[in-house]
Amino acid sequence: MVYDFKKNHSDAAILRSQQIMEEHFAQKISIDALSKEVGVSPRHFKRRFKKATGENPLAYLQLLRIETAKRELETTQKTMNEITWDVGYEDINSFRKLFKKHTGMLPTEYRKRFSWNV
Repeated sequence: MVYDFKKNHSDAAILRSQQIMEEHFAQKISIDALSKEVGVSPRHFKRRFKKATGENPLAYLQLLRIETAKRELETTQKTMNEITWDVGYEDINSFRKLFKKHTGMLPTEYRKRFSWNV
């Protein structure tokens, strides 16, 4: 799943890190390890990421996960537990809170409003 958001910049290292995050968003991602993967010190990486995307790396990762969860809620009949695990979270309650913070509604409300299958 490829996302086009927040890529209107020319920082090659940050674009590469965004690609890595998109490919591995459901796995545990260490921001420090990611910065080393793209050849930038962790402190400098965080500053460059924020400058390029307007988000810090962790917030961007959360955004990827929320957007993926939204798509799954819209297009599948998966349970909330399945979706929570699919997008890289283990605790369904913390995921629900995060989802509501980003979308303004709980996942079940989102599914009722936007699902193509229900």
